[in-house]
Amino acid sequence: MSIQSYFTRSLTIEILKAKGTLVLWLALVAPLFVVGVAFTASYLEGYKFYHKGVNPWIEFTGHILVGWSLFIFPIYVSLQSALVSAIEHQADTWKSVYSLPLPKWSVFYAKLALFTGLLAISHLVLFGFAEGAGWLLSELKPHYNFQLFTIRPVLAQACFNILLSGLGMASLQFYIGLRFRSFIIPAGFGLFITLAGVISRSQPISRASPYLSPINFFHNATQADGWHYGYVYISLLTYILGAIAGFLSTSQRDVV
Repeated sequence: MSIQSYFTRSLTIEILKAKGTLVLWLALVAPLFVVGVAFTASYLEGYKFYHKGVNPWIEFTGHILVGWSLFIFPIYVSLQSALVSAIEHQADTWKSVYSLPLPKWSVFYAKLALFTGLLAISHLVLFGFAEGAGWLLSELKPHYNFQLFTIRPVLAQACFNILLSGLGMASLQFYIGLRFRSFIIPAGFGLFITLAGVISRSQPISRASPYLSPINFFHNATQADGWHYGYVYISLLTYILGAIAGFLSTSQRDVV
């Protein structure tokens, strides 16, 4: 059997096991929450934010992306990593999973692909909900002038790059979720590290923390003319190294 066949078979198994769990719902609810908060604030008090002749999409999507990249995305990754790993932990099936007639690498990387795919889905949903919420505001509050402007290409690029800048964090959380049986450890660790970086207000800490890379990338983009991909490159490198190290670590264990 080819490498592609092994991986495809393992990924199919992971997708089937994920059906009926909360992982897909969380991928939808997390972006819905942040867009819903921004929409409610805009609907009730948009007159404070939007002014004639100024593109309201800039303020509206900025509100969404800051909330997402600073708080919701890191917390969502922490919860999702715990949920994906709990599929095996709760049923105590890790030993049987690694005894299947499939290479261990295909099992590990199929799980990582499922986890990464869920993060990608959440960013597609974030983009779609943001566009839909802006359209709804143009219908309900036409004097905000959402219908006169658009920043759709910029919003799409921002969502994609925020996803990429968070993959380093995702790789670390994925390993922690596999390593520890308790749901609380990966979920709590991600929340603690995120809040510690935010509360400390320390530039060295925030620059070094992969959990703050999404908001750092977004801030750099808003303060400069064009995208700056330093955090994206570091995140991708961390993701690759974390994926390799995570497999080497977990593959040596009979029960993760």
